[in-house]
Amino acid sequence: MINLIAWTACLYLVQLMLPNFLKSGSNNSKRARKAFRNLGESLPIFLTVAILSIVLSAEANTALAMYWLIARVLFLVIYVSGVGKKNKESEGEGNEPQPIRSVVWIASVVILILMLKNLL
Repeated sequence: MINLIAWTACLYLVQLMLPNFLKSGSNNSKRARKAFRNLGESLPIFLTVAILSIVLSAEANTALAMYWLIARVLFLVIYVSGVGKKNKESEGEGNEPQPIRSVVWIASVVILILMLKNLL
């Protein structure tokens, strides 16, 4: 579990720096910033559950933590690349549905809920 926490920290750092490596003002850069903010919403929950899993010896959460990390990496790739968007070039102010991204996000939330369930 400690390795997965360390890899999650690496993911955080990558997402923190990614918008700076993409063309400033581009749609990809904007989506990278949004993906980073999204990670910031679930990261505290993941870290809390992961640390409690270590303390309480909830070994079943190790595999779930790995699946969560994979889901978050997929979420980042899907979000930044714009996979599933109908028209990547002419993005307006509104949010265009991106169902693939939504499914991956829901999966990551379900994984967090399962991890919490294992602690009870």
